[in-house]
Parts: sequence; structure tokens; C-alpha cells
Amino acid sequence: MGFPSRVGRSPTIRRWRRYPRRTRHSLGGRKGHEVHPANTGVRRIAIVGAGISGLGAAWGLSHHPDKFDFRVFEARGEIGGNAVTVDMPQDDGSSVPFDISVTALIPSVYQHVLLLMQKFGIDMLETRFSYSVRYGEGIYAHDFDSDLRQELAKDIAKFQRLLRHLHRFGRLTRARSRLLNALNPYNYISMGRVLKLGRFSDDFKYKILKPMFVNFLMATDVFAMPASLFARYLEFFDIERATTMQTWDQGTRRIYENLSLEFRDKIYLNRPVRKVYRQAAGVVIEDENGVREEFDDVILACNANQSLALLDDPTRLERYILSSIRYDTELHHNAVVHADSSVLPDDAMKALDTRSNYVEQYGEKPDNYQITYIMHNQQPWAHGSDKPLLVTYNAVRPIDKDKIVKEMSFQHIIHDVRHIAVLVQLFRFIQGKRRTWHCGAHTLVNSQETCFITGLAAARQLGADYPFDDEEARQVFNYYGSIMYGRRFRKVRRGERRVTHSI
Repeated sequence: MGFPSRVGRSPTIRRWRRYPRRTRHSLGGRKGHEVHPANTGVRRIAIVGAGISGLGAAWGLSHHPDKFDFRVFEARGEIGGNAVTVDMPQDDGSSVPFDISVTALIPSVYQHVLLLMQKFGIDMLETRFSYSVRYGEGIYAHDFDSDLRQELAKDIAKFQRLLRHLHRFGRLTRARSRLLNALNPYNYISMGRVLKLGRFSDDFKYKILKPMFVNFLMATDVFAMPASLFARYLEFFDIERATTMQTWDQGTRRIYENLSLEFRDKIYLNRPVRKVYRQAAGVVIEDENGVREEFDDVILACNANQSLALLDDPTRLERYILSSIRYDTELHHNAVVHADSSVLPDDAMKALDTRSNYVEQYGEKPDNYQITYIMHNQQPWAHGSDKPLLVTYNAVRPIDKDKIVKEMSFQHIIHDVRHIAVLVQLFRFIQGKRRTWHCGAHTLVNSQETCFITGLAAARQLGADYPFDDEEARQVFNYYGSIMYGRRFRKVRRGERRVTHSI
């Protein structure tokens, strides 16, 4: 993301005339060109970022064209954020779509995403999370007996006992009460500290536990996570057995295509935002070409570090919160999407052809891992591909360039104790201040479900209706919304009448 060489005073914000719909190219022009629409009584909103949170906010606002006129600014050439679907060319000229990062869900905690799938007519298919690890000469895998499993059997049994203890306190979180959740003592101690107090061996931590977590959290510093959150994940996953999950037919691309169907003309791809200027009368968005547009409010649906870089004059509290959130770029920074099966072992483990992931340790550090997602095993419609569908992070050996389909870079948030116990709780004090709203993984926790909720919550605070008629989802939405906004959150009442309009 580029930055201006010199930033002077924020431009004076004037009220606007009617703002016509324009294409990406029609918004160009000389550097410094400013658009000044006049007041029409419609609140004009800028959304920075077209991942699930930004699109969720846009979708919520889109039901009220009489109240909101919004624009979505996306730096990349596609929507979806970290959820990316890639097409693998086939020998017959066709292609097979498959996901490379967001790949599956647990139905019991993805209420809003499932409601979206139902609305859009997207089928959910059963799949399995089944991982395997090669650590030196040792092998550990779900549902697979090995010498390493036998060597670490005592640690495995002790860890299962620890989980039962942590899950008892987890009831405080599952109650969906901010007060009860705050009473869980394991919110304030890291999993690494708990493992140290429990005297778990390094072999168990680095050969079994950590590979599994970096596998589905896509971050290396997983032991910095609060023990309560770590244990929460293991209410759905098991270190010994494969987990049944669900995935969306034909990949996440279909979700975003349907979600944005009615407002694609309001999404600007390949248009990075350079600065956000805020004054009492409104907000000015400046793109990398110096083109400026005026809005009433801005929703920052990008990473915390990106949000901080965009703000022209952040407050002390904004700077503290946004600068304190950490991102992992060590392991999952670069993803290589390819069909080179040499990254997999020849025949080191039985049933590797059914595994969804393969982890291989290398080098001197105990937690240097190459991770390969075996997507033709994980996503059912891809079983018939005539070549492997693989995504490798932190490759040990060079991957055949002729078999590489795509390369991407990611940032994944680190959910450490300070982030969950302190920073998430502080966001309510900057939400809506100076016409700025925040959503995304850093405002809660990282999942497609929670990120979508953060976007809907931002739209809700601006005056949009809650778009679903589902009691379970309503309760979840109110709980997370109250965490994000405190008492200011506009809770959805049971039986609340929704007023929506066609776009």
C-alpha cells in the first residue's frame, strides 16, 4: 500500500450533490481531484476492504437504498479477503475450483454462514479434518497408530484430562454472557503457560499439538492464545481422531458472488485506499492515485495495522489498540497453489490419500513446519481432479514452477491474551468515534462466522436492520455485538420487524 510523501491539512469537506453511479475508470482523473456530491438525505458510507466483514457490512446496508449509499474499496483484484477460490486447469480444458485457506466449517457455531448458504441455495457437503505429521523419522496422524503415538501416550492422556478441566470453565463462555465469560480465569492465562505448569513434554507440544493448531489457525504463535480460547477450539476438534465438518459446494467464491450480486457496481477492485481524513462534517477517502471522495462515515474492514496506517490523525486510544494487535507473517505469509505431489511423502503413512493436511518439520527450530493442504481430499467435488490440488506454506524444497497455479501472501492475526482479554474489550470505546467503524477478525476472533457478524454489526449500528429471522442466530449476534459495542449496541429484539427494500 502506497503512502503520500507529504500529508498536509485534511481537505475541507463540503456537502454533496446527487452522486451518480460510476465505473472504476470513471472515478479516475488527475491527482487530487475531489468529488463533492450534495446532501440527498441518504447517508453515504465508505467501506475499506472486501473480505467477509466488509461485504457483510455492505450487504446489511444494501437492504436500505433509501437510507444508505455506500462504496466498497478493495486493493486486490477480487473480493473475499483471505477466502480465496482457485481454478486448477484440467487436461480436457475444463477446470476444478477449490479453496486455499478458508475451507470448511463446524455447523453448530456457524449460524449466520449457514443461513447465507440456505438463502443462496448453496449446498453444504460433508468433509473431514484429518491431519498427519512427519517429525524427523516419527509419524503422528489422526486415527493412525504409530511409534510416536505410543511414545507420547501418557502426555496425550494427560492433555485429554486437562481439556476436560478447561471445558468445565468453558461453560462460562458458552453461556453467552459477558459477565460470566469474564469470570473464566483461563481467559487471562496463555495456553503455553498452562502447558508449562502441567509439565507437558516438548515432544508432545511440537510433534502433536502445535502442528495441529498451526494447521487450522494458520498462525505460529498459537501457545500465546488464552487457554480458554485454545480449549474452545478443541470442543470441536480432537488431537487423536479426525473431525467431521462441512464445506460449501464449489468453494467460497460462490458465497461472495451471491453476497455481492446486488451491489457489484458499488465495489471498486484494484483501488487501494491511501489515507482516510476525518473531520466533524464527514470523511474523505483518498486512493493511491490521489483521487478523493467524500462520505459521512467509514467502515474499516481491513487488518488493524492497515487501518492504523490509513488514519490521518489517529487518537491515542486508536493508536494503542490498532498498533497492539499482532499478525503472523512467519509461517503462512506465502501460499503456493500447485499440483506438485513431491511435497507429499511417497508412502510413509497408510491412508494418506484420505488426509486433508500433511505437516513436515524441518531445520533446527522445533516448530519449523512445511504445511500442505491436500484439497482434492478435503473438498468432495474435487475428488475427480486429474491432478493433485495442493496448497503449500513454508516449502522446504522448491516446488516445480510449471505446476504452480497461484502464489499469494496472507496476514493472520495472533489471538494472544492481551488481544482477547484487553484489546477486544477496548474497541467499544473507539467504535463510531470520529465517524469511524471497525470490523474484522481483530475486533473479535478469526473465523468466517465472527467476521461476517462484525460486518453486520457495523451496519446495524449505522441503522440497518438485522437481516435474518432465526432465534439462535439472533442470540449469537446480540452477544458478539455487545462485546464489540458495549451498552451502545442496538440489540435485535425477539420478533423485531425488519423493513427491507429491493435494490
